[in-house]
Amino acid sequence: MINTNVDLHSEMKNNHLTADLTEYEIKLLSKFSELVHFDNGEYIIEEGEPNWFVYIVKSGMVIRQDNNRHASYKAGDVLGTDSLFDTSSYQASSAISQGSSSVFKINVEVLFSAERYKDLQIRLLSKVVSQLSTELGEKQKQERKPYKALALLTTNLLAVASIYTLLLISLTTFVEATGVSTYVDISIIIGFAAVMVMIMKQSGYSFQSFGVTIKNWKQHSKEAVLYTFPVLLFFLILKWGLITFIPAFSHMPLINIEATFEDIGFTYSMFAFSVVVYILFSIVQEFIARAGLQSAFSLFLPDSKWKVLLSIVLSNLLFAMAHSHINIWFALTAFIPGLYWGWMFEKQRSIVGVSISHMLIGIWVIFILGFTQFLTL
Repeated sequence: MINTNVDLHSEMKNNHLTADLTEYEIKLLSKFSELVHFDNGEYIIEEGEPNWFVYIVKSGMVIRQDNNRHASYKAGDVLGTDSLFDTSSYQASSAISQGSSSVFKINVEVLFSAERYKDLQIRLLSKVVSQLSTELGEKQKQERKPYKALALLTTNLLAVASIYTLLLISLTTFVEATGVSTYVDISIIIGFAAVMVMIMKQSGYSFQSFGVTIKNWKQHSKEAVLYTFPVLLFFLILKWGLITFIPAFSHMPLINIEATFEDIGFTYSMFAFSVVVYILFSIVQEFIARAGLQSAFSLFLPDSKWKVLLSIVLSNLLFAMAHSHINIWFALTAFIPGLYWGWMFEKQRSIVGVSISHMLIGIWVIFILGFTQFLTL
């Protein structure tokens, strides 16, 4: 900590708390003030010390610790304003310099003990009350933000669910008549993705808040491969067990890259094209289910110990519902792995890892092991 002898009069003219004071008031206030420089980690306020000072951050960053919560203060912010109302109390929490910082330290205990400075006392109190009122308004605005976003999400999801329900019979009939659900799937995914983008833009939160980010993508990619490998091994062992111990499946090969293309005929070009399309739609599906739905519930729902679990389950139920036009079993198969990807997304808060895991599992199960064979029996 270094006390400086700079011209406090000129310095205080540039601070928003004291800028509106008269020349005389600033000169008077400077008699009770000093500008102090702090190095990284130094205590500006220590818990339990007398509550005699108001601190105005001139430069740098100050962190206030209070009941395991940290509040950040930047240039122009004020700390210790409660000392203006009661100098007999003690500091309830500490404040630490984050990096190098400079702070105006005003001795209000001395200033407010003299009756002749009453006009200056009133001016300071009115300025602080005005600032606290502004901060309270901003805090209330931030507290209302998730509820507004939740209303936006609920309204749009109800609209989408209503439209889907009204069209469900027609969609199911179309799939049964054509034997192909691809066109319906693509239309639903594109429509759902468009709704999610609109919700994200109008929510007031950044796309990164929803997990739409490539930050730490290398680490998340490695983790995704590591976490997914046991799942790939499980499906390999599962198919081996099915074709080994169940006579009805004994004719099936363990690896069958042609199974998915039995109806249209297998070619390597079709195989490569299908894999590329699957990769692209894996990203879009994770954008909807994880970045769109799960992140939205995680951000907007009230805090509780069940919030994370509720976000994962709700998002997967909604996403599984969007597969109801195919059949209930397909919707169920969309729900179960979604719980696993929901856990991974909550851990990483990025769609990179879950997208990679989705690609690996889907390509392995559908295109390499050929589990679609079991659906055609």
